[in-house]
Amino acid sequence: MSSSLTDFARRNRFALSDTSSIPLYYQLYRLLERFIFERHLKPGDRFPAEETIAAAFTVSRPTANRAARELLRRGWLRRERGRGTFVDSGSYVELAIHSDEISFSEQFREHHRFVTRVASRRTRPAPDEVSHALELAEGAPVVELRRVRCVGDHALLVSDAFLPAERFPALDVEELIDGSLFSTLRKRHGATVALCERWLEASEVLSQDVADLLQVPLLAPILLIRALVYDAEGDPIACTATYAREGISFRATAHSHPEEDGSDIAKTFTETVEGEERIPA
Repeated sequence: MSSSLTDFARRNRFALSDTSSIPLYYQLYRLLERFIFERHLKPGDRFPAEETIAAAFTVSRPTANRAARELLRRGWLRRERGRGTFVDSGSYVELAIHSDEISFSEQFREHHRFVTRVASRRTRPAPDEVSHALELAEGAPVVELRRVRCVGDHALLVSDAFLPAERFPALDVEELIDGSLFSTLRKRHGATVALCERWLEASEVLSQDVADLLQVPLLAPILLIRALVYDAEGDPIACTATYAREGISFRATAHSHPEEDGSDIAKTFTETVEGEERIPA
């Protein structure tokens, strides 16, 4: 396993940067997490010792120790007294971008120990982008709901949702059904979600509040997922932004059905909102 890690570092020409805004130990942690994925290591496989990690990536023993402790803390590794360090189950989860289960909540299976908690909720004037997306008057009140989605003790997603306060006035105080916004809209407000369009963007954490909730450093890389949610009548009822950290992957299946009028050409979230284009349900 030691030569395997050394070969992995040498073959990919990994070089950690001590001038990056991302702490050195965190860079190393991410590379070790990638090593687990690319080598298809399974729970129970032996993991390299800290001396081997330090030598493979030319870092100090304390840096290797802190990176290993991060893997332990996040469930990727476990230590057994007198035996060594072994790969554990981690927090890896796969979700589908295109799915009949349009709510992420519905895609987490029971064995993942998935939980959702509400971090904050309030009613406030809609930001310009939100009012355009929801086809509201400028400054109209919206309910802003921030949720944290966790697998066990590991925070994987922070989701911000904006909904028209006039249509859903109780959302700023009521409990969500099983932590699911879509289920709550359907069962308590009679609003059936018929379509959810999502846009993905490689980004970084720019908010300290989000970084704290995801337990990552400020400016850490994330996947930003914007979405517009429509009801059965084709009216936009929610505008969301989800921040996804490492430990989660997304799967999409594409089918080729070209349209002669070019209607299958993808538009960004901003182009859709600024063009006031309504996506048919």
